[in-house]
Amino acid sequence: MYILCLAMLFLAGCSSPLTGQEHNGKLAIQAAPQARMTYVAIGASDTYGTGSKNPRTESWPAVLSRMLAHNGDGKMQEQSLGQNTVRLINLGIPGMDAHDALGVELPVAIDAHPNLITVWLAVNDLVDNVPPSSYAQDLEHLLQDLQTKLPHVRIVIANVPDLTLLPRFNSTDTTQLARSVASYNAVIQSVVDRHHVVLIDLFQAWQELTSHPEFISDDGFHPSAAGYARLAQLFYQGMKQHRII
Repeated sequence: MYILCLAMLFLAGCSSPLTGQEHNGKLAIQAAPQARMTYVAIGASDTYGTGSKNPRTESWPAVLSRMLAHNGDGKMQEQSLGQNTVRLINLGIPGMDAHDALGVELPVAIDAHPNLITVWLAVNDLVDNVPPSSYAQDLEHLLQDLQTKLPHVRIVIANVPDLTLLPRFNSTDTTQLARSVASYNAVIQSVVDRHHVVLIDLFQAWQELTSHPEFISDDGFHPSAAGYARLAQLFYQGMKQHRII
């Protein structure tokens, strides 16, 4: 309950003008200028943009939304309020796990009536030793609700990168960590196959960290601004490949 209260306060205090509070205290999506696409990002600190200097503009969902609006060009540009804009609602909350996201992020995502949803929720669960079976139930619940209440939404899910490549885990048992990552990714693949959504295979794509240490921030765990830019490219390329954008 404590983490849920903190998360609700975080969303209320850090939201853009797209989110707000109703008189009953619940989060609500306010009216926004008409846009070609509404994109909701469900996730934790690595969706919020922790590790960058300016998460609002440097998180991978922010970069991805600009790429979607400008046909793959993720550079900072002033977007008009016309039909070519992409309305981004970044629900990433540091510390969030999949179970808590069901009560905090999922209702907001549904209320936004998006065209596109990305889900990157797994690393906190894994680090916190949540059993893969419990995580699987939460991810199943999340997708079931999204697809039932938003039958036409396009959903993209990312799996767990190879955490053994991150400096933060240099002193841990990397063999056991690799097993945990494999278990979680097997669960994610199973749920993806069952719900026919798009998988972005960060485990394979993020192997390039070995030759790009600049993709990781000084904390040895979260991506840097350069890393987030690369993640946005990987999501964009995956969505193009699967022809959902």
